[in-house]
Amino acid sequence: MADERRDDKTELHADAVVIGGGLAGQAAAIHLARGGLRVICLEPRESFQQIAGESLDWSAPQLFDQLGLTMEDLVASGAATLKRHITVVAPDGSRQEYLPGAWLAERPWNVEIRTLHLDRIQMHNQLSRSAHAHGVMTLRERAAEFEIRNRRILAVATSKGRCIRASWIIDASGASASLLGREFNLKSIAYGPRKVAVWAHFRTENWVEGTTLYLLGPADEYMEWIWEIPIRPGVSSIGYVAPGSKIKIQRARGLTNGDLLSGQMRKFARLNSLVNDGPPERPAVTSFLCRTYSGVCGPNWIIVGEAASQSDPITGNGVTAALRHAAEASSLVCKNRHRARIPVLARAAYSMRVLEIGLFFNSLIEKFFYQYPLRARLGFFGTARTYTVPAWLTNLLYSRMRPRRLLGSVLFCSAMVAMRLVTWAAFQLSRFFAPRAGKSRQSDDERKEQRRALHTPR
Repeated sequence: MADERRDDKTELHADAVVIGGGLAGQAAAIHLARGGLRVICLEPRESFQQIAGESLDWSAPQLFDQLGLTMEDLVASGAATLKRHITVVAPDGSRQEYLPGAWLAERPWNVEIRTLHLDRIQMHNQLSRSAHAHGVMTLRERAAEFEIRNRRILAVATSKGRCIRASWIIDASGASASLLGREFNLKSIAYGPRKVAVWAHFRTENWVEGTTLYLLGPADEYMEWIWEIPIRPGVSSIGYVAPGSKIKIQRARGLTNGDLLSGQMRKFARLNSLVNDGPPERPAVTSFLCRTYSGVCGPNWIIVGEAASQSDPITGNGVTAALRHAAEASSLVCKNRHRARIPVLARAAYSMRVLEIGLFFNSLIEKFFYQYPLRARLGFFGTARTYTVPAWLTNLLYSRMRPRRLLGSVLFCSAMVAMRLVTWAAFQLSRFFAPRAGKSRQSDDERKEQRRALHTPR
């Protein structure tokens, strides 16, 4: 692909190329640069404007700390606000608060039971400055082609005709691109239907240090929901999530994205007042499919972030997964930089962790929340309690065990498989005994979508 006579403007050399300048890509670039590697980051976008606010789980602050960004610094800079709890609001307006037990902050766990909400634009700017300070070269170009030999990537051709030769390639291109997943035709497993999120930022006077989840719809139908995430004092990110088929039906009736978001917000007193104060002008919209690739690590390439595994946003695990992937992938590269190849067992261990954690969170949230059999039996609040215990414990154990080698990864992933099997068995029993969904409330398309969700992979 490259000619030795090319000049420096068309052929570049680096130790590592990071494809994508989002959260996972910038984190990986910073880790690699701190490890002494020359890093080029490919990101065609000049700015990141429409980014949803993020509600983090309780493992994320420690991962930001590894990047030199402490919780206190992020809050002081305005890139984050404190999150102390999650509040779940049922369709009838009743609510319940969930937070980690105080015992987690005590010995031997010593867990920081506060976490954060992110202002993603501010966070992106901070990471960009940090990457630049560490010597990362960012090119406003996209990866167009790869020179591959025996599943090893030798060079990356960019959209502006450059050829970049590097020993290591990190794919952080995001869920919609997932360049190496497609390039190597990797298998993936998806949970649930394709969903759509419509969101906007609203000015809020009543400040709370917590995320609020508003659950929509009857107990015997596929769930929709609204998030409220305070991203900075006086401003909250509010978004509506529903199956793509449901959004399509509503759009066919002539509703705009603003109508969709406002209409759902009006079902709750607090959100209705926000709509009355200032209805959204141009809500952002995105579609996503909760899926995870297998085999995401090759001889000299690794896939990280949503390019490797797209977590459902209601899990709050997306940022944690992205930062973990970035840290672990960078560690593999730095450890094997002189071998110029990642050992087979190390590849298998990384791929196993990414796959099983992605399946764990997406499987549990799909079976417990979105699909109705367990939720109809346990109730909205009982479902929330049942889900949060294994979710919090899984992240706690991962942060404590830090499985990296194959044996530790097998043991950890085996525990997650066991919990998924228990959930699947409980789901099947609940489904067998659950009453039929009320057909009078659903269109034919909605019932087909629900049946499709009930038969997603386990």
